[in-house]
Amino acid sequence: MFVSLASANAETAKGSSNFMRRTIARTVTGVAIVAGLVAACGSEGENGAAGSSGTNGTASSAAGAPSSGAPASSGAGTGDAGQAGGEAAQKVTAAIQQALQQSPITFTTESAELSEKSKTALGEIAKAMQGNDVKIAVATHAGYPDAEKSKALSEKRAEAITAALEGAGVAKDRVKTEATGNEKAQGDKALDTQITVAQ
Repeated sequence: MFVSLASANAETAKGSSNFMRRTIARTVTGVAIVAGLVAACGSEGENGAAGSSGTNGTASSAAGAPSSGAPASSGAGTGDAGQAGGEAAQKVTAAIQQALQQSPITFTTESAELSEKSKTALGEIAKAMQGNDVKIAVATHAGYPDAEKSKALSEKRAEAITAALEGAGVAKDRVKTEATGNEKAQGDKALDTQITVAQ
């Protein structure tokens, strides 16, 4: 009887020891996974922060802090800012596409003057750019055979668009212009303007 009890106790201790080993192994694995996720969020946050700052970054960091228990400057908060920046860019892209479908930004031959329809379209794009820090790229052309004349006119067209957006509340440094002259478009195509979200 004594032998069997001792044997049972030894088996129980052995089973308990195995259970403890498994529990420790699971805990270590869990910690490793969490550490990996934190590292991934940190690097994602750094990438996301490059394109967005200002109010979006502040709001997202503040929102991220209570759930993670980390300071507002943690990688998780900054990653949220990157996501918010992506949503804002999608919103601006959709507004650009809609505005340009309704009224493409075009110029008449030898002119850098915007039509009222073009100004209205630019106003719609400017509205979509309020409350975020999304930047846009504007490509203007002029199709003269004379390269210098084309470059000068396409620059004036870019300036006219930037001025219209600035008048609608968009800071000048958020509009990246590319006055291509006759390098990328000739003829009637040179009268059209391309507007996209800047990368």
